[in-house]
Amino acid sequence: MKKLLALTFAATVLLAAGTVSAQEKTAPTPKDKGWWVGGEIGFWHTNADNLGTNTFAFAPEAGYDFNKRWALGVGIGYAWVSSELINGESIKANIFIFNPYARWKYYNPGRVSLFLDGGVGMAGGDMDGFKIGIQPGIAVRLNKHVRFQAHLGFLGYCTNYFNDAIDDSNGFGFMLSSSDLKFGFYYTF
Repeated sequence: MKKLLALTFAATVLLAAGTVSAQEKTAPTPKDKGWWVGGEIGFWHTNADNLGTNTFAFAPEAGYDFNKRWALGVGIGYAWVSSELINGESIKANIFIFNPYARWKYYNPGRVSLFLDGGVGMAGGDMDGFKIGIQPGIAVRLNKHVRFQAHLGFLGYCTNYFNDAIDDSNGFGFMLSSSDLKFGFYYTF
């Protein structure tokens, strides 16, 4: 009886391995090269020191994957910031964003990819600023063409960049907060 169970188990393992191997060969795989489009959208509300701030950002992006490790991209976006001051006044700002970057995918075993985006960000309009640095991120391939992506954090230098604060600010360092979390979807051609 034990031999029959062991033989059945071994046959099941071999059959499952053959099925998985066949599925891997026939499953569509993403191209290592190609164009992609997508973007990120976000909303953030802060209420501190009797100051309520709402920020809405929309940033479409386009880029090109050169290979499994490297890509170039650019985001061109819009942000709207509204703050209610203690004395009842409000501040509203329309901001336009230009953000070219290079992406290094340092962990890319299959569906999941961990990456670093290094680049510059320029903001202009009612508020302006500049940033240069690195943003870590993760991408999950949902199928051959669609990816879900998220960024969290920033390491670098910012001066008067709109998402730091309403007042003038500059500095360098590492930010890791929930207000830095951005989600997006991307379509690969």
